[in-house]
Amino acid sequence: MTLAPSWRAEISRKVLHVSSALIPALYAFTEQEFMLWLLAAGVAIAVLVEIFRHTNSRFRAFFKLCVGFMVRRSEWSRISGATYVLVAALLSIWLFPMPIAIAVLFILSISDSAASLIGLRYGRNRFLGKSVAGSSAFFVTAFGILWIALPGSAGIAFAGALVATFAEALPAWRLERFELNDNLTIPLLTGVTVWLLQEGI
Repeated sequence: MTLAPSWRAEISRKVLHVSSALIPALYAFTEQEFMLWLLAAGVAIAVLVEIFRHTNSRFRAFFKLCVGFMVRRSEWSRISGATYVLVAALLSIWLFPMPIAIAVLFILSISDSAASLIGLRYGRNRFLGKSVAGSSAFFVTAFGILWIALPGSAGIAFAGALVATFAEALPAWRLERFELNDNLTIPLLTGVTVWLLQEGI
């Protein structure tokens, strides 16, 4: 069966997105300080790439040749989702205890990808800005990740998954090239929710 171009592009983007699960997987076996330095370097490189692709026509053409098929049309005039993923990973590991940081970064990688692919295939009815099927896939996978990461805390896992699902479904707030991207809001809002509930605040 031949995949439509939109499917091929979306699958390519989500393969890259799922590969970001390597960040929490690596964090599970290393120290916070190492991950912070590694991600700070990654963010610095990503920022340089963003600057050059928006200001240098030759670099933009090279970037488009290499990875242009994975970039959404809207991202050509704004910061790419990949950059937000790296920033979110850096902030999550810096702000949250290890189990929470690992969980929310797995949610960002796995749940967001599941929502996109299921929504693209089965999504018809809408939930806020997304499909009911996609949001359902997001919630189920997010709850599963939190339930595994936080044993004995099913209620907290449910609340965290619910917040993450709404964060993924809400439209992004945009200002020029910047936006409150869901790659940033999903892990940070979920992490804050879970942390506050764990602390009983």
